[in-house]
Amino acid sequence: MPGAPPPASPSPTEPEEELWKGRYSGKTLGHWWFLWVVELAALAWIWFGILSPELRAGPVAKWVVLAAAALPAVSLLWNLLVEKISTRYRLTTHRLFKETGILSRHLNELELLRVDDVAVRQNLIQRIFNVGVITVIAPTDQTEPRLEIVGIENPIEVKEMIRTQVRKRRDRSLHVESL
Repeated sequence: MPGAPPPASPSPTEPEEELWKGRYSGKTLGHWWFLWVVELAALAWIWFGILSPELRAGPVAKWVVLAAAALPAVSLLWNLLVEKISTRYRLTTHRLFKETGILSRHLNELELLRVDDVAVRQNLIQRIFNVGVITVIAPTDQTEPRLEIVGIENPIEVKEMIRTQVRKRRDRSLHVESL
């Protein structure tokens, strides 16, 4: 069309702004905490309903029940601590970052132009607590073509944020095919 301005190409000095930062949420383990409470109820039923008073009086029975009650909670807390400390996510106007590690670090960045699809996965308990897993598909990325953002609060909001930025990056880019 004569007189129409040429498509705008992205400015090489366009600033990159941080839009979102996230970490693993403890709410992700909600279903495991629920199962632990069920286990505690079963242990109480066994302790008070099935075991004889003579057996309950022995030190071995007390330690076994205490260990059966405490070990799952300690395991869940340890898992939460490790996940919370070791993984960070960050979305900017140009890239998506995933940083993992405690003593050593691994930083992976994904150019938003490479993203083909974004999806959210939530089980029933995760839906109740509004947490989930976001899967970002970028088949042309060599290091991580399927990046999973695990245990994030408000996953649908974050997915939409990523999707919006992917579209904006594509709209701003100059496609060689159109020339």
